[in-house]
Amino acid sequence: MRMHLVAVVSSDPDLAHALRGFHDDAGRFLLHLVPAGRPQAWLPALRALDFAGALVLCADDQVEALALADRASLEASEVGAADTLTVTQAGVVADYHLGRAVAQALRSRVWDPRGAAGVILGGGREAHAVARELASLGARHLTLLAASRPEAERMVPRLAASTDVVATVPDDPVAARLLERADLIVRLDASLSVPDALVGPHLTLVDLVPGAVSRLRGQALAVGALSLDRRDVEAHRLHLALGHVLGAGVAVEPLLQAMLRES
Repeated sequence: MRMHLVAVVSSDPDLAHALRGFHDDAGRFLLHLVPAGRPQAWLPALRALDFAGALVLCADDQVEALALADRASLEASEVGAADTLTVTQAGVVADYHLGRAVAQALRSRVWDPRGAAGVILGGGREAHAVARELASLGARHLTLLAASRPEAERMVPRLAASTDVVATVPDDPVAARLLERADLIVRLDASLSVPDALVGPHLTLVDLVPGAVSRLRGQALAVGALSLDRRDVEAHRLHLALGHVLGAGVAVEPLLQAMLRES
């Protein structure tokens, strides 16, 4: 079986350490670390050096990666960024998997988004992707809390019509009531948090703020709430991206083990 090279573009030294030289037991692929920055330099080299694709985990490079690709998925086009590049005979194809990775990580813990009332803390591309995926999977209600109302409202277009959506800011009085009713909170902005009294065993928390265990996640763990962090989700994003680049047969468990060793 031929071993495929897959580039990993990251500015996170811990992530780079976890994935350096990573390969599956079957010898199907090998991850090769590429320093973040200057996609116009490394992206054309993917085909010349016979890479199967690239996993672009540095957010600063994802917009340019999309612009340099030959084609893009609907999700990458809508989000405006690419975290996965697949080299094909027809050119480089861009996709974006973060939203699906959040859903897959939740489902791996036997948590179903259907009928959920979720709150997304933070704006930007990642928040948009998560909102899009949760709505497509049947979330009943989504509250989008961002630093400004226009930023929150930018996440609303093209969400499933069956999902009720409120886009507002954290200091809006209605935000506190919606947080009380939530059974899922996804946090992307470290400056936004949840009142202590609302963190209970009924809550599922996905804390995508980079770094060690946050105070919010520590509270969730202490009360027995289901809690996932950035590393959990990144492992599932890698799994989805590698499956997209290489086809079926990539296992998620070794990726989880590699990522969680660096948590």
